[in-house]
Amino acid sequence: MVSATTTISSPKMKSAKALNVTEQYQISEKLINEGFKVWKKASPMLYDLIYTYSCDWPSLTVQWLEDLTASAQNNLITAKFLLGTHTTDAHQNYLKLYGVDLPLTLVSDENFGSHPISQIDPVEAETSQRRLHLLRKWRHPGEINKVRFDEELGLIATQTNSGDILIYDYNDIASDTSVRTLKYHLKEGFGLEWSPTSQGRLLSGNEDSKIALWDLSSLRGQQSKTVMKPSRTLATHTGIINDISWNCASSDIFASISDDGSLQIHDLRAADSDVAIRVDKAHEGKAINAVEFHPTLSSFLSTGAVDGSISCWDLRDASAPVKSFMDILGLISGQDSREHDRKDENADASLIFVHGGHTGRLCEADWHPKLDNVVISCAEDSLVEIWRPLHIEDEFDYEEQEAEERKGEEEEEQKISNMRRCFKNELNKHVNEENVTVKAESVTEKSDDTAINKPSDTAAIIGSSNDVQPDTANTIDHKHPSRDVNMD
Repeated sequence: MVSATTTISSPKMKSAKALNVTEQYQISEKLINEGFKVWKKASPMLYDLIYTYSCDWPSLTVQWLEDLTASAQNNLITAKFLLGTHTTDAHQNYLKLYGVDLPLTLVSDENFGSHPISQIDPVEAETSQRRLHLLRKWRHPGEINKVRFDEELGLIATQTNSGDILIYDYNDIASDTSVRTLKYHLKEGFGLEWSPTSQGRLLSGNEDSKIALWDLSSLRGQQSKTVMKPSRTLATHTGIINDISWNCASSDIFASISDDGSLQIHDLRAADSDVAIRVDKAHEGKAINAVEFHPTLSSFLSTGAVDGSISCWDLRDASAPVKSFMDILGLISGQDSREHDRKDENADASLIFVHGGHTGRLCEADWHPKLDNVVISCAEDSLVEIWRPLHIEDEFDYEEQEAEERKGEEEEEQKISNMRRCFKNELNKHVNEENVTVKAESVTEKSDDTAINKPSDTAAIIGSSNDVQPDTANTIDHKHPSRDVNMD
């Protein structure tokens, strides 16, 4: 007989579970806030530059513009960036253009030669007034998931939450709405990128698992609000397409990643269904969120997955990543409370800095194309932050100098050790030669002693012979006894 047991949850049990979830959320928020307070106190020691702005609404996307305007009078430079709002249904969304005043000392002579750093007083630049300026804004129907700007054409493309892609004319000062709508996708998306090598080519990828190629090179100067269709579409993924990246050297090659866990390299010269390179389980089957080609090395790219892992790939052999960084999110969120020393032999030297200024999920970060190591980031906490880590290049130079000094010391120690070894060998050789000489002299002395003893024996023998011979004088005296007679 099979019996079934039914468990009935009482209202008290449900309220206890709800209370437990609430307590966990409160504890989590408390830890985040405490961590933010600690970061805020330590930030002057961590950054060359850190600006934090609280916006009315969160932003899902942000992008720097290359345009820079310098002012030699107050030692400031104005940088510009695009920001999209993420409001509720009851409020109007906007695409906004901001200007931010930064110290002119951030600009290198190569990127902005009219105001060399050597002519700027860094103290005055740091103490000057800094402000965030709202320069322009355009109406946007719905949330802005992604914004990308083509500087050459002066066109701004945005991904909407409805699937449409809107095009804005940056050069039309009087316009505050989009000039064209690109219609193909049926769901919202986040994959959007202009081609860096072919003017007017735009790629989009959405939650409908499709990729669309758009040609807007003929749109320059046209103000008519028309609807465009894609020039080509691809459907090689089976999951949501999260990101797209053009190759830096080819106008026909791009990469795409998806929730299906695959990394795909496409060549537009091939058929729509063909994939040039496919890595089905690029992150062990986990969903992939980001992909980016190297800005100068055309065969290198990197991918990031939902588990916090990052992989670097060489397309000349895509069978396995050339480098992987595991559990980056775990390291940042503090799951491992141990200190990580970048100089530790067991630590990964690739991790050079962790930005901890946000209290909500990070939505996007963008490197400035001209200002070295200047980053802008936005998150769900409605904060927009502009920051530059403290002396990264100087630290690298110091470490390289330290490594060279250490190498020089090791070489010097090796030379001294070799000199000692040579001296010891020479000393041993000299001692051996002395020992051989002493032995030779000892043998010579013994030979000399033997030579001296031989004449002495001969003399003794001769002496013995003389002793046997008769005394001649006595014999004569005996023969002539008269010589002994006294004559007197």
